[in-house]
Amino acid sequence: MSQMDFNNNFFNQDVPPIVNSSEPHMACLFLLDTSGSMGARSADGTVPIDALNDAINRFREQVCRDDKTADILDVAIVEFNNTINIIQDFSPVEYMQQVHLTPRGGTYMTPAIEKAVEMVDERSRFYRRMGTEPYKPWIVMISDGAPMDDISAVSAKLTALSQANKLAFWSLSLPGADNRVLHELSGARVLNLIGYNFAGFFDWVNKSMRAVSESSPGEKVMLPPANDSITLDQLG
Repeated sequence: MSQMDFNNNFFNQDVPPIVNSSEPHMACLFLLDTSGSMGARSADGTVPIDALNDAINRFREQVCRDDKTADILDVAIVEFNNTINIIQDFSPVEYMQQVHLTPRGGTYMTPAIEKAVEMVDERSRFYRRMGTEPYKPWIVMISDGAPMDDISAVSAKLTALSQANKLAFWSLSLPGADNRVLHELSGARVLNLIGYNFAGFFDWVNKSMRAVSESSPGEKVMLPPANDSITLDQLG
């Protein structure tokens, strides 16, 4: 398969397109590197892809403990390796499906990022068609490697969207990731994962979404401080 092959396995007609449309809504897309290296056992015995599966499958339960956050948050999951696969299209967080990601192939970032940007843009337009005010969407990319393709054009697109305050693109750097590339994509929004404590990282995302839910669209949000699972990677 080529890096541009595309597959969408998510379809569930029982999932409502939106809940509580009278409230502002937040779109958060997890863009997950599932290249072969994510299956390599680390020195402490952790298999990264297994730890990621466990943490993301607990994320729904964590978020739904707060009704206000659950009302406004919609989540999508996209994986990338040699190809792009939409594991779950945007749906209310309470309808998130269990995932079982498996590692394979290489790390082709550009087509995956372009698809993610297209999806959050469409979700924002969907909110407006529904009469729902959107918060600035998030894309959270998790990667343990360097891209096997040219990211210069997509980096410029992300920079323009960030400067226009239309998108927050976060990168979570795992051991082995090229942080220079991640800063090119995310600017200052690069976090280092300590060990493979994905549970702690998703706890931070959950608390960040709660902070968003307590704000108004367009308002500057004070995000929670980094916890003991992550550090903010400094530029330069």
